[in-house]
Amino acid sequence: MRCAVLMALLALLALPQAAQAIEIEQVRNYPALQEGTPRSLLHVVGTTDADAMDGLVRAFRAQQPDVAIVYHQATSVDVYRAVTEAETAEGEPYDLAISSAMDLQIKLVNDGHARLHRSAATARLPRWASWRERIFGFTREPAVIAYNSRAFTAAPPQSRFELLSLLRSEEGRFAGRIATYDPKVSGLGYLFATQDSLQSETYWRLMEVFGNLSARLSCCSGEMLDLLEAGEITVAYNVLGSYAQARRDAGAPIAIVYPQDYTLLMVRTALIPTTSDNPGDAGSFIDFLVSPEGQRVISGEVSLAPALPEGDDGALIPVRLGPGLLVFLDGMKRRAFLSEWESAVTERR
Repeated sequence: MRCAVLMALLALLALPQAAQAIEIEQVRNYPALQEGTPRSLLHVVGTTDADAMDGLVRAFRAQQPDVAIVYHQATSVDVYRAVTEAETAEGEPYDLAISSAMDLQIKLVNDGHARLHRSAATARLPRWASWRERIFGFTREPAVIAYNSRAFTAAPPQSRFELLSLLRSEEGRFAGRIATYDPKVSGLGYLFATQDSLQSETYWRLMEVFGNLSARLSCCSGEMLDLLEAGEITVAYNVLGSYAQARRDAGAPIAIVYPQDYTLLMVRTALIPTTSDNPGDAGSFIDFLVSPEGQRVISGEVSLAPALPEGDDGALIPVRLGPGLLVFLDGMKRRAFLSEWESAVTERR
């Protein structure tokens, strides 16, 4: 009896931890347009909202009518894990990984998890938009500060310093009514936080005030914009500009500010995992994303921002693809940064 119990316990311990499973937020299936059995199936995992990807997937499928596509939406951390864990017995292979967390994507390339892809389309990309011919940027968009416009009779703060001054002078008005990314759970949130910290010490003073005002911590821009639109918060810090613009265009009471001190520009990227079962169609999808037609769809039907040319000036600070993004992914540096962040934000709540 004791032996049977011991064997059962060992079997349970051998099972994958449920808490470690990849969490898929949404699944969209796109059958082939051409009648009959599809020529191939393309599995895509990405951080981009399924609604935003819908137009791109449909436009690509119009060019490849014999290809069926499945899009899985997940957080940036889960996209990273989906690629790395596909190399184990427990993981499911994906053909294309799309993410806004540039540092995690660079790490996948650096650690040998991405396939080489060369084409005429990718060869035309500017230097900022690719690295090692394995990772390719197809949008660049700003991290903005979004406000509930009904909460302001005049223009909302136009810089971090102005926001800091307002929050300090009217703490009662903003207590519990601010939201920002939780960098412990959001890969993009961690990227924005670390890049913010490199730009100005104002960021840390702002985080301390956020902590004093019990800021709400979020996984993603969509969630913060939901809270903002519902009137549950007044300020959403570092949300994706295209998502905020789509909400405002749909009638939401949202004011969008590109901070005048500096505005970070993120690159959304795509790569082909080494475990891909369909690298050919995955490469074709990348070529479409960076093509003039794909960029037209992005700037037109799709609520994303197309790739911007090099040479941005003024307050726009592009986060560039490259090995420099690996610095804060070092284990010791990551722990040190998150410890400082928690001291400023979490421990003050």
